Amino acid sequence: MRKFLYSVIVLICLLSGLLLQLRNPSPVTLDLYLGRWTLPLSLLLVLSLALGAVLGVLAMLPGRWRLGRRLHGVERELRQQARAAPPAVRPSEPADGA
Repeated sequence: MRKFLYSVIVLICLLSGLLLQLRNPSPVTLDLYLGRWTLPLSLLLVLSLALGAVLGVLAMLPGRWRLGRRLHGVERELRQQARAAPPAVRPSEPADGA
């Protein structure tokens, strides 16, 4: 089921990209300090989206790494406490006649 869902999502993305290309074929000039490029508008939009996604992931990574280190520290502390704690004693159940 997971492969099917993944395939449907990829197909939708590909079809969206194809429709974007067909609807926005006009060239635009991208003028940066490093040079000037003429690209189709659809390609420029896709590249901008990809750059934004990459920058978003890079901005998220330090917090994720910090939380991962914290989680490993807490798990290690929990294992140490479990080893140091005496085994739990179950209370005896009262007799039926009492």
